Amino acid sequence: MYTRCEHCEAVLPIRPEDLAQAGGMVRCGSCGRTINALSAMYREPPTRSSQPIPADGMPPMLSPRVEQDALLDGDDAPGPDPARPDPLADLAGDGPASEPDFSPDPTPRWARWLWPSIAVIALAALALQFFGPDSLRVEPAALGFGAPPPVEASEAIELVSRDLHRHPSLSDAVIVSAVLVNRADRPVPWPRIDLRLFDASQQVIGQRLLEPVDYLDPSANPDGMLAPNVRLPVVLEMVVEGSAPSGFSMSFH
Repeated sequence: MYTRCEHCEAVLPIRPEDLAQAGGMVRCGSCGRTINALSAMYREPPTRSSQPIPADGMPPMLSPRVEQDALLDGDDAPGPDPARPDPLADLAGDGPASEPDFSPDPTPRWARWLWPSIAVIALAALALQFFGPDSLRVEPAALGFGAPPPVEASEAIELVSRDLHRHPSLSDAVIVSAVLVNRADRPVPWPRIDLRLFDASQQVIGQRLLEPVDYLDPSANPDGMLAPNVRLPVVLEMVVEGSAPSGFSMSFH
C-alpha cells in the first residue's frame, strides 16, 4: 500500500501491519511531519491525478466545527399569525387619525456649547505643549507615545526548521533540534520555550518549559535580546520513558 504526505506530497510505501501498530499515523521521511495515512491510501504509487481509495466504512476525520446563526432575509421572515388578534384593532375608530411627529427634539442649550468648549480646551493644551514653559509640558512617554508597544514572543518568534531523531549513544534519549528566527522589526527578549513531545497517535508523552539558560550557550547573556532576522539554533538532549516520541511542538512566551 502507499500513502502521500499532505504537506510535501512525498509518496510513502507502507505495510498494513505497520498501520495497525501505529493506529494509522506515520511519519513522513521527507519533511518529518506526522500524518494520518488512512486519509489517503493508494494501491499503486500515486501520481498527481491519482484518487485515494474511497473511505467507505472508515470513521470520519475530526474537523473543526463552526456554528453560525441563520439570518432571515425579507422573504423568509415570518408573517403575522392570523390566529392572534391584532392589538391595534381596538384602537381604530371613526375619528380623525393622528399623524406621528418625526421632527427632532430641540437640542438643550448646554449641549450646544459642550463640543466647542472641549475644542477650545484641547487647542489651549496643544499650544501650551508646544509653546509653553518646560515645567508645564508633558513628555510623550508619559502619555504612552514615543516608546513602541512591546512585542509578544508568540508573534515575533517563528520556527523555521525542526528535527527529531534518536540519540546516537543513549538508548532512552532523543535529540530535538530547531532553528528560531525573530520576525519582528526590533529586538525581543530570549523567549521561554514550551516543548511538548508526541507519540505516533499524537498523544502528549512529555512536556517541559525551558528558560533561556536551559538552551542558550553558557557564554550568552540570559537577559539579552534576540535581534531581528537572526537565526537561533537550539539543540536539546531529552531523556524519555516508555514509547519513543515521533514528533514535537514548540510555543514561545
